[in-house]
Amino acid sequence: MHRRTLLKLAGGLPLMSTTALAQSYRRVRPGEAGWPSLDEWKALDAWVGGRLVPIKPPLEACRAAPDSPACSALFRTLKNPWAIGDDPALTQTSGWADAWASAPSAYAVPARNATDVATAIDFARTHRLRLAVKGGGHSYQGTSSAPDSLLIWTRPMDGIELHDGFVARGCNDAPQPAVSLGAGVVWGRAYAAVSKAGRYVQGGGCLTVGVAGLIQSVGFGSFSKG
Repeated sequence: MHRRTLLKLAGGLPLMSTTALAQSYRRVRPGEAGWPSLDEWKALDAWVGGRLVPIKPPLEACRAAPDSPACSALFRTLKNPWAIGDDPALTQTSGWADAWASAPSAYAVPARNATDVATAIDFARTHRLRLAVKGGGHSYQGTSSAPDSLLIWTRPMDGIELHDGFVARGCNDAPQPAVSLGAGVVWGRAYAAVSKAGRYVQGGGCLTVGVAGLIQSVGFGSFSKG
């Protein structure tokens, strides 16, 4: 066998195995075999302390009566980033060159702690559900919501704790002033708490941006290039 032919065959093996794996495993959608039953959703609700939230598409009611007062109020809400962050059905996305329109998740777990997060992840893994995470909702790529998914909504995880002398676990550095921020905190609240203590923390340039989203996905802050 020629060397070039052998390399082509070898190079195709990982691709074939990955493709086969992708075809054998797929996320389920409502109405398909494997989608959680009502009793299974009720069980998840009990596991997270009765806090599971069923989500309806916010614009659904406006299709029949787009000029109604309720729809006018909703359209005003869509221009308010604070209100968007406080509603699990909404996300601040414009799509990329009109490439998509965001759609809300099917259910949301308003997570209070790591146990709620782990419970939601385990449920999604067991039932092969799509999983989305929303903090501030500043997702212009639409990744803080996904149709037919289970949403981990971190808004209730809004704790802010200031430290006079913080040392990271496993480190031997000298203690430093620091702040611990929950996954649902937005930078406006973080700046307010830290500045009252006469300190500074570097974060997002927009007050309604979520702390967790900015840290994980990068963004613009006061040190960004103009």
